Amino acid sequence: MQSPPFDLVTTKALLFDMDGTVTDNIPYHIRSWGIWAKREGLSHSEEELLALTHGTISEIMRRLFPEATAEEQFLQGERKEAIYRELYQPHLSSLPGLEEFLSWARQQSLPLAIATAGDATNIAYTVDGLKIRSYFDVLVGSEDVTHGKPHPEVYLVAAERLGVEPESCVAFEDSIAGVEAVRRAGMKCIVVNPMAPREEYGDCPHVLNWIADYRELMSFGNVSS
Repeated sequence: MQSPPFDLVTTKALLFDMDGTVTDNIPYHIRSWGIWAKREGLSHSEEELLALTHGTISEIMRRLFPEATAEEQFLQGERKEAIYRELYQPHLSSLPGLEEFLSWARQQSLPLAIATAGDATNIAYTVDGLKIRSYFDVLVGSEDVTHGKPHPEVYLVAAERLGVEPESCVAFEDSIAGVEAVRRAGMKCIVVNPMAPREEYGDCPHVLNWIADYRELMSFGNVSS
């Protein structure tokens, strides 16, 4: 029988990115950026826009509207995220096997956290919509950090709030920037639902495994409900 792809003795907490990792929502974020940009009269091509839309929503709006006031940037971000939530609402679902894996992790008394660039509204929309809030001890989002991924801040804040050392954490990620943030935080990583071909992630000695969804983890001998 196989063991889980992380050491249950040395692993003290599991941290989860949200978008693309808990739920397969990235295509809806991409669509919402296009709709929002058209409504706001932006002339960026889709490629130009997507190249600018990394990090927290605050960072993105400062990048797109450097001359705007903080309030104007905030309102722009609110309008964009409202479009995303409206688009995704009929499709809101977790990645296969997620809830079973979260239940198993809680049975092992592992603290769990969300560590995302998403804001508090999107976090609540996701964890409450999926009815998984009760599994998580800590929810860390864009309002809790200054720097978005690939900066490690969101993961370091989550580990601190859980009261565990970063090197004792395993983080679940899907994006290239997120996997790099995990590396910079000094944590191990499991890449779930990779958003790019594996070779685009570069050298990743901290990655323990690459999986399509959480059903692959539930197939390990020691991971059963």
